[in-house]
Amino acid sequence: VLEPLSVRERMSSVLAKLRGQPFTEFSKLFGYEEGRRGLVVTFLAILELMKESLIEIVQTNPFEPIHVKVVEQ
Repeated sequence: VLEPLSVRERMSSVLAKLRGQPFTEFSKLFGYEEGRRGLVVTFLAILELMKESLIEIVQTNPFEPIHVKVVEQ
């Protein structure tokens, strides 16, 4: 039986991981043990957080790591 995944819950989880950190590497936000469904829900949560202007995504140069941080309000 598959456990239902909530984008809202995942948004809270992502914000919790980011709080107190200046920047977090994008790939560190994903739990690969959750499989494809978990990755998709996490990605949707990140997109929703960006849409709501709660997080900022930064990449300094092409092909370099992507970093995420909480937008201070």
